[in-house]
Parts: sequence; structure tokens; C-alpha cells
Amino acid sequence: MKTSLKYLSFFIICILLTGCGIYIKPEKFDLDPQLLKSFKSNDPIKVLVPDNAETKYRIEYSGKFGLFVGGEYYVDLNDLNRNAKELINEVLANHNVPLSPNAKKYLKFTITKAQWEKWAYGPMREAYLEFDIETGDAYKKHYRVQDRSWEDVGRAVGGTTSRAVEKIFQDEKIISYIESH
Repeated sequence: MKTSLKYLSFFIICILLTGCGIYIKPEKFDLDPQLLKSFKSNDPIKVLVPDNAETKYRIEYSGKFGLFVGGEYYVDLNDLNRNAKELINEVLANHNVPLSPNAKKYLKFTITKAQWEKWAYGPMREAYLEFDIETGDAYKKHYRVQDRSWEDVGRAVGGTTSRAVEKIFQDEKIISYIESH
């Protein structure tokens, strides 16, 4: 009995040290309307995100405290892309900008990296999202945004798409492109 308990204890310790793979289903969160610049346009626009993105994307741990971080986290990038596209479309629609899949004007959103960290072994989780935003007139900008949560990594990762969209609609060149004829 003691031997099997010893092996069970060893197995549990190994699991705790290596962590478990946790799949995140990111929620979509509201934007802060005070962070969005005002704009208007009558020209139709479309929002592009990658089709068939990676379905089991490992969210890289970027923190300094690598031991006992709580496992590896994975997300379907298609879910993050869908959340970002829906939020971008909502902002455009709220500003009365026509949306059309056949529009010549476009905004292209591409995720380049997702990361997370745990702050000093505490309950705070921070997530980072790096992405590119590109317009139909060849303007391209790379951004890194962050969101945090007292709850869990999934909440923080879900919030990064909201922070990304807020950042997009603070960019003067993007606003100028949307308003251009």
C-alpha cells in the first residue's frame, strides 16, 4: 500500500511540475467607447481576418516565474479572430459605415503572437496580444496590447481582442483611411 501511495504521490508531483494543457474558449467583451475616435464615411468597407487559423495555438508563457505557473494554455485563433472581426464590424456599424463583403476598402486584422504571465505567484493574470492591422492603401501597423484578470488566463486572453480593437480605432491613419473617398 505504501509503495502504491509513493508512486501516486510521485505521479501527482510530476503533473503539478509539468502542468496540464488547458484549452481556452475566449469570451468577447465590450469596448470602452471613450477610447474610440469619432469618424464617419459613406464608403463601404470589409473586415478581413485569416481563414482557417491554427486551432490549437499555444499561448506562450512570458513571465519570469516559470515554475508552478499552472500549465500550458491553448486557444483556437479562429475564435480570437472572430471576436476581433465582430468588434471591428460593430464599431464601423455604430459609426454608420456601410459593411460589404464586396467592398474595395478593407481593414485586415492578423494575430502574430499571444502570451500570458502570472504576476509574482499572485492571482493576477496578464495576457498580451500582438497583431497587425493593414488597410487597403498599404498602411500597416504592428501593435501589442494587454489585458489582465483576477479570475484566470482565459478572461485576460479574451479581453485582449477588445483592447486590440480599441487600439485600432485610436489610430489616426486608420480613421483617415476609413473617411477617405
